Amino acid sequence: MKNLFKKTATILAISAFLTGCASMYGDNTRLVKVDSQPQGADIYIDGARVGKTPAVITLSTYIYGGKTLVLRKENFSETSVMVNSKFQPVTIWNILNGFGFLIDAATGNILKIDPANLSVQSELTPIIH
Repeated sequence: MKNLFKKTATILAISAFLTGCASMYGDNTRLVKVDSQPQGADIYIDGARVGKTPAVITLSTYIYGGKTLVLRKENFSETSVMVNSKFQPVTIWNILNGFGFLIDAATGNILKIDPANLSVQSELTPIIH
């Protein structure tokens, strides 16, 4: 019985040290709704094509400094939108467990997308030749 208690206590302690507050309790949504008028514009993030409007895209966990989302469609002017991030206050709870801060930093969960429910609506302007 004593041995079982020690094993259980050890497992719980290890679990507590391998988690971060923001990773467990923060707003870790990385989904962004993207649409354009007219639809069918290519969506680029950091120069890489990630889809076509309308779409729901998932941003990477590392959005330190924000990401630039660009919409391109033939015969229309390019539109860009900045997707920003901000500090998750729940990360402060990591004072209780310093190792958790490292976990949150490594996973990118110190930050959250700002605003949390981002929906990009863009009206593309036709290029007149």
